[in-house]
Amino acid sequence: MMSVLANEFTGIYDTTIISKAQTEPFYALKKEVKLIFPKTHLTYKNFIATAIGRLKVYFDLYVILKKSKPDVVITFCSRTNGTVIPLCKLLRIKVIASEHLNYKANSAIRSIAFIKKYIYPFADVLTVLTDRDKDDFYGKYLKNVVVMPNPLPLTPVTNILTEKKRNIILAVGEVSRWEHKGFDSLIKIFSDLAPKYPEWNLEIAGTGDGTYLSNLIAKLNMTSRIILLGEVRNIQDLMQQAKIYALSSRWEGLPMVLIESMSQGLPCIAFDCFTGPRDIITNDVDGILVEDQNMDEFSYRLSSLIASPDLRLRLGYSAIESSKRYDPGDIVAKWQQIIDN
Repeated sequence: MMSVLANEFTGIYDTTIISKAQTEPFYALKKEVKLIFPKTHLTYKNFIATAIGRLKVYFDLYVILKKSKPDVVITFCSRTNGTVIPLCKLLRIKVIASEHLNYKANSAIRSIAFIKKYIYPFADVLTVLTDRDKDDFYGKYLKNVVVMPNPLPLTPVTNILTEKKRNIILAVGEVSRWEHKGFDSLIKIFSDLAPKYPEWNLEIAGTGDGTYLSNLIAKLNMTSRIILLGEVRNIQDLMQQAKIYALSSRWEGLPMVLIESMSQGLPCIAFDCFTGPRDIITNDVDGILVEDQNMDEFSYRLSSLIASPDLRLRLGYSAIESSKRYDPGDIVAKWQQIIDN
């Protein structure tokens, strides 16, 4: 989202990204976007080295911000917000904190809970992804909270090219985070349906250590039917080739992959997990929303999608229209209003 917003901002503002990643961005940036890396390369050899490294990175950030004197800083994600907000307050720079997880995520981690409760009030604005985040939590103790959906990075298709389609159910996410993404549940659901639909396969795209999932797939004798694709850069083509997108997450923020899939005409089925899917999908209108972690219902509704080309086509075209709510121009206009104010 940082990359998408930075690219969109270039026509309006002088835009710079400060990244502690020390590597070239995975997502393409326009040449107008400046990129700055702190001098310190953070390593995680042991607790002491990590702590010292973090302090050096914080000092690097302080020097960069003091020298560049930006009008506004937008900071992403809880821990980074917790560092950058105090630095900006110290330097008298306006700061917008952008929270990209639901308010319950990582709440058991004391440092994250501290940041959300005691540091976020010092931000000039806090953006959150859903009304539920604002109404149920942040809005109860903060006045400067704005609901800000993520902009869609893909261009919605105009037609669903059925001739390009394969009998693929697609899922996307970091496979090492299988428990968060619910890939174990999805694999079990598909393995039960597989004998009934021998021409269909499940494909999971995403980086990370897939050992656990590979072992589960082998245990279920599904190695020829469930494929771990690894890193996929041209995800748009993959979405256009699949016939169904399945989101099996146990929790989310606002799952962009769901919006992206809908923009490519994919009929989507998702657990109504906390939070996001219900903000994106209207059940049986532009997708299928299943009671959170009800695997039997998910299996039944997925089976109905597989069996009905007409249902897939109807949901797919409605999904394309719904995805246009996340048009980057509209989202950037909301950002521009906050920044200019």
